[in-house]
Amino acid sequence: MIVKAGDTHAVQWKANMDLTGTTVRLVAKPRTGLPVVLASTVTDAAGGIVSHTLTGALSTGTYRIELEVTKGVEVITFPNNTYASLTVIPDLD
Repeated sequence: MIVKAGDTHAVQWKANMDLTGTTVRLVAKPRTGLPVVLASTVTDAAGGIVSHTLTGALSTGTYRIELEVTKGVEVITFPNNTYASLTVIPDLD
């Protein structure tokens, strides 16, 4: 997914499971630096959809994204075979 610096709209991520009764952390890690947990909301539990509203605070660059789903004592990470990607590109102004 590609967004522009300063964007303030919702973006969605999908876990391939029903999220009913789970807790979810949306983790973003820039190429250099420490991971950050982004505020997120499960917007469609049955469909596995998690939303994050961009605040315009993310620096330009590419971030690896993971959804960490906790169900009981299990932690399941999506995607589980790679990382999702969020790239923030500069705005023209």
